[in-house]
Amino acid sequence: MRKDISAADLIQHAIDLEDLETTNLDSLVLEGAIKAGFITKDDSAINLYRRVWIKKVTEHANHAYKLEDVATGEQLEQTIDNVKALLKARERKVSEILELLAKQILNAIPPYQG
Repeated sequence: MRKDISAADLIQHAIDLEDLETTNLDSLVLEGAIKAGFITKDDSAINLYRRVWIKKVTEHANHAYKLEDVATGEQLEQTIDNVKALLKARERKVSEILELLAKQILNAIPPYQG
């Protein structure tokens, strides 16, 4: 880590590190699904079903990411030195999971019966 880091940069790193520790893929993927309008904050039956499905897919994807990290030896420890890399990796994972959900939805569309 640089020795001449400013106080503002140090505070931002600490905030980013806290963000990594307090938020998880599950909540970020659900947030993305809400932003896309796929689910809402209501407790309707369809929303509850979709939330459970999203959580299940996210759980499987997270396990796959962890296994992949071990297999490739790319496990990064959460430190102030690599917080930006971890945030970027987490954003990439959220995007990939949202894309996976979208593909699953498209694959579930019944064929046209003309």
